[in-house]
This record gives sequence, C-alpha cells and structure tokens, in this order.
Amino acid sequence: MPLRRAIGTALLAAVVSVLAPAVVSVPAAADDGTDAGPMIGIGIQPLGIAEGPDGTLYVSDYDWSGGISVYPPGETQPSRTIRTGRSPSSLAVTPDGTLYVTQADESGQAQIGVVAPGADEAALAIKVTSGHHWLTVGPDGSLYVANPSEGSLSVVLQGEAWIKRTIQAGPNPVEVAVAVDGTIYATNELEGTVTVVPAGAPAPSHTIDIGAKAHPHGIAAASDGTVYVANILTDDVAVIQPGGTAVARRIPVGTAPQEVVAAPDGTVYVTNSLDDTVSVIQAGASAVSMTVPTGDDPGRMVARADGTVVVVNRRGRSLTVIPAASGTAAPAPTGASSAEAAAEAAPQGVAGTSDGGTPGPSLPAVAAGTAAVLLAGAATLVAVLRRRRVKNIAGRPSSAWTFE
Repeated sequence: MPLRRAIGTALLAAVVSVLAPAVVSVPAAADDGTDAGPMIGIGIQPLGIAEGPDGTLYVSDYDWSGGISVYPPGETQPSRTIRTGRSPSSLAVTPDGTLYVTQADESGQAQIGVVAPGADEAALAIKVTSGHHWLTVGPDGSLYVANPSEGSLSVVLQGEAWIKRTIQAGPNPVEVAVAVDGTIYATNELEGTVTVVPAGAPAPSHTIDIGAKAHPHGIAAASDGTVYVANILTDDVAVIQPGGTAVARRIPVGTAPQEVVAAPDGTVYVTNSLDDTVSVIQAGASAVSMTVPTGDDPGRMVARADGTVVVVNRRGRSLTVIPAASGTAAPAPTGASSAEAAAEAAPQGVAGTSDGGTPGPSLPAVAAGTAAVLLAGAATLVAVLRRRRVKNIAGRPSSAWTFE
C-alpha cells in the first residue's frame, strides 16, 4: 500500500502543478489506500450548490452578507456574484435557467429569492414560513419547497414567483426528491418516514416507514425510479423500489450520512458528514463500491450533466469533485483561491484552505434540530460536530441533529 499511495500522491501533485492556483492543497491518501484528490479552496462560506442548464455552477455563501458565486463551465474563477438576501443556503435551477435560493430578509424571516436567467440579483422573493427550506426541481421544471414547520410541500411553477399549490406531508419534512414519473418523496426526519405523493395528486397516497431512530435526511431518485434515503443515525441508506411501499434493502455507508445524489448513469453518492468521505454505490448494487475522501464536513452535492459530482465541504470551506464513474477525487473546473479562514472556521490541518487572500466570512451554519425544533447557527453546528467527532458513535443519543 505505501507504494500505491506514493504513486497516487505523485500523480496528484502533477495535476496540481497544471491547475494551480485553483487547487490549493493535496490531502494524504485515505487509510484504506484510496487516493484522495486535491481540495479546491473558495473564498466564500459554501453551503448550497446547483448546476444550470448550460453547465454553469452556482455556490451559495452562507455568510450573513449573502451572495452566490457563479462559475461558467470550465472556469476556475467565479465570473460574477449574484446579490441575494441574507444567509443564502439551498439552491435550485429550473430548465429555463431561473435560479431559486433560500434566503432571509433583514429581520431574519425566511423567503425564497428568485433570480431571472442571467440576472445579477434576486429581484423577487416568495414568502415562506419560518425555518429552513430545502429546494428541489422536478422533471417538469416545477420547484418543490419543503416546509418543516408546516409539515407541507409548496409547489412553484417554472419561472414563477408565487406558490401554485401546497401538499400536506408528514411532520418536519426536510428534503424532497421527485422521480422521473413525477412521484414526490419527502423525508420526515423526526418521524422516521418518507411521504409519497403520486404525480399530480393533491395529497399523499401512503407513507413508508424508514425507522423512528434512523432520522432520514437526504433523499434522491435515480433515473430508473429507485429512491435512496440517507439515515443519519443508523449509518445506512434505505433503498425504495419504484412503486414500493416499504424499504427493499439497506446499504451500510459511513458515519452520519447526510446527503445523497444520483448521477445520470444511476451511480449514487452519499456524504458521510463525520467521516469526511463520500460513499459510492453503483446502480442496483447492495453495497458500497468505494469510498472517496473529501474535505472537512461534506454536505450538499450536485451531480452534473457530465456525470461528475461536486461536493461542498462546509467547515473545510472547499469543494471536492468526483469524476464520473470513478472512485478517486479530482480537481474541479471551478474554484478560487480560498480566503484565510477564521480560527474557528479553519482549524489547523484542514485541507482546502489557502494562506493568501482577504479574510473570509464567518463559519458556516448548518441548521441543527432536536425533538420538534430546528436551530440555526454556525456556533451551534460546530459545537455539535466537534462533540460528535470525539464521541463514541455506538453511544449516540436517540435524539438527532437536523442539518441544513
């Protein structure tokens, strides 16, 4: 293994020399011999990520001042910054190029900002309830908004700036996935269930039990209609077959799996937030095929049209890119030199930060929740993550933290 690691490190160093200054650090190989790819430091506090129909990449800055960095295809520096409301988080882009962003107004009230194709600011805002709202775009271009405090899902038609209809879901829905046939799936984290709404239906048809102690969070529908659910506390992914009414099988992954995406070829990627890794599951498989190291605290991802997957490393203030159908990370065609992170945001030894640049914004906040409430704030999340990193995972409490 030492020889393999040495070869891998040498190859990665060669890649870095070609793509500098976008790549700012080359992490060591993982303990299992898998070569880790270079991290890409960025000068913002990354949280949300989405790809436009033309391949443009959007990354939200969760700092209070807000903003969305825009990376044209193939560019290594952002071409512009879209002005938003406060603390933009979740992002979604419709096929016509309309960009939606979860943000807050000056008083901290949640809203959905609407950015017209090519615009430089979120000029319109859709009023929503308090709390954090995950955004998803369905195959027909409609926007789906999870409303945890209401136990519902809002539907906005493509390009519009008002809610067309509302669908009742389970308690505390946190994320939504829409299958190719239009079936809607929503994870109800605190109840441990998934709500299923047939295409065009005004109400759910049934609920799938994932497990009261699993705390299902991220959810994705693959191209064949199979649904994958990341369960934070049971360290696995529940698989639901198309039209299924129960969990077909469970796939063990890393520690505290949080987000899941399905690439165009059906490959599934899962961020393990406490392992700093991504588990890769081939289409139809019953086990993880490989594990890819990432930066510190991997969260949201986007599966791009070319099959590559971009991972946001929240505490690492960086991006990791996993090539299509590959098990090793590689430099992304996006990124900028990272600002010097504050002491709390970038502890010693965190890959994906640089020494130069203007000091960056404050540490990311990833909404955390217990029992029946969601708590937001960077300090809270960092404290939680640090406690959980040193805690014996086998002794994790039955109450869960809900991450934004």
